[in-house]
Amino acid sequence: MKDIIQFLPANVVNQIAAGEVIERPSSVLRELLENAIDANAKMIDIFIKDSGKSLIQLIDDGDGMSINDAKMSIQRYATSKIKKTDDIFKISTKGFRGEALASIALISQLEIQTKNVEDAVGIHLFVEEGKVKEEIPINMLKGTRISVKNIFYKQPARRQFLKSSRIEFQHIIHEFYKIVLAHRNILYRFYHNDKVIFFLKKTSLKERIKEIFKNDNKIFTPILIKKNKIFIEGFVSVPNPSIKRGNQFILVNKRNVTHSLLHKKIIYAYDGFLKNFKTVSYFIFINIDSSLVNWNIHPAKKEVKLEKEEIIGSMILQEIKNILFYQYKVKNKEFKKFDILFSCHSIKKNSFFCLDELKEKIVQLDNFFPKKINQSDPSIFNNAFYLKNELSRYVSNEKKIKTIQINRKYIIFILKKLNHEYMILVDQHRAHKNILFEFFLRKKNLVSQQFLFPIKVKLLKKEFISLNNIKDDLIHFGFHLYFFNESVYFHSIPENIHQNILPKVFQNILKYNFIKGEKNNKKILIQSISTSASIKYGSKLDSNNMECLIRDLFSCHNPNYTYSGDPIFFVLSKNFF
Repeated sequence: MKDIIQFLPANVVNQIAAGEVIERPSSVLRELLENAIDANAKMIDIFIKDSGKSLIQLIDDGDGMSINDAKMSIQRYATSKIKKTDDIFKISTKGFRGEALASIALISQLEIQTKNVEDAVGIHLFVEEGKVKEEIPINMLKGTRISVKNIFYKQPARRQFLKSSRIEFQHIIHEFYKIVLAHRNILYRFYHNDKVIFFLKKTSLKERIKEIFKNDNKIFTPILIKKNKIFIEGFVSVPNPSIKRGNQFILVNKRNVTHSLLHKKIIYAYDGFLKNFKTVSYFIFINIDSSLVNWNIHPAKKEVKLEKEEIIGSMILQEIKNILFYQYKVKNKEFKKFDILFSCHSIKKNSFFCLDELKEKIVQLDNFFPKKINQSDPSIFNNAFYLKNELSRYVSNEKKIKTIQINRKYIIFILKKLNHEYMILVDQHRAHKNILFEFFLRKKNLVSQQFLFPIKVKLLKKEFISLNNIKDDLIHFGFHLYFFNESVYFHSIPENIHQNILPKVFQNILKYNFIKGEKNNKKILIQSISTSASIKYGSKLDSNNMECLIRDLFSCHNPNYTYSGDPIFFVLSKNFF
């Protein structure tokens, strides 16, 4: 049998490689814009004709190229961006592979006019099929003019796969948006068929969004996260049922990327707030050390691999959830600003359970629930201590716990054990106080929620000294703060304490005169936070919050008594009533 495997001709190999980078006219614009930005351009003019099929021209006032560099720029793997293998893992430029102009030169009629500041004259190159056909010295200012004519003119099969002029122009505009959103310190002038489409000056991100998405009537709210070497900023939309489709951009170190994990995290934050996730708009900018980013996984650098991307995604998700939950009206219902976000995540929606007959039989539980339980009292079937394991097992295994709130102080749920039913009566304030106490006592690496602007608390001189004496303990618990001019500024607090109750929490803490180095400081601090941040009597809880409270309580090491010895719950027999 005749051999059929053979080496491809060099020109075919080059055409295949060029196709990986240049998919359509918008790909050309992206590569030219990135080169201009890497050349430190402060002004860029873009001229498009026939949606880029006949002309894509870009003029910049950047550094320009020498005559030799201009000739080298159309060779594959010729680049000024990297020198050695290690540089690939510390990319700080837009381009680095040396493929852009080489690929463009293979699929178009290319002209390059360029001059750097050191040369007396510039050079005008005429390139076809990747080779210089003519070169002419020219007088020009520092900068570069690139003209890409008749894309795919030698590949009719490729050209016929281009979409309509309208669709191709939409792709061009979208690529343009990606650049101008990230690089806002450049003046851009954009022309299509000799008509001015955009004239964009230096501006802020908020104003840039307004400029390029004029018809977007969404309400946006800022997002800001700072943690270790990660800095995340941008804007997210508030759900609006009148919106049909949103604009979604993720940018890593000022480069737009497609990142399915981060996208899913962002979208999941809206779960429960809206049904159609296509209506969500977000502009998320992730700034991270270049050594933690791998750009070398996609020919056009559209995808990226990040270290700690799961953590980054979770941080964004939680921040968006906080924004949506606490600040805005969704589906014409205003979310209440609860004092605490429960740690339970296994909430079922729209559940409803009511024990009306129980409400009728319980008139005054305040007298019934003693501060200290008398275990010899026969009127109370109190074997809560012995049933602790059964209760914990029941709560963890039961898919849905049916609850009812009594007098806005107590929660009752029913435990079914063999052929018996027991009613468990839980004090909501004591339960939550115990949950918080154990959370701060045993939890390590606490996650904090960060504020867009620090919260200022004015202090008396003695309060300033007392608080400063426990600064390290506060930081350990997730309160990130700094002191200035007899005031304390909080830029983050523990995730399970809402900022609305921060003044109450610290009003309680400041009752104590903390002495630096005292052994009991941490315990007193935990008790103080737990007491002031816990759910108060009189707080109305819905079924989901009550269920979470029960689950969290019986996942505690000691769900029976508070740190001060008060009983949190006790068990009643069904026949008690």
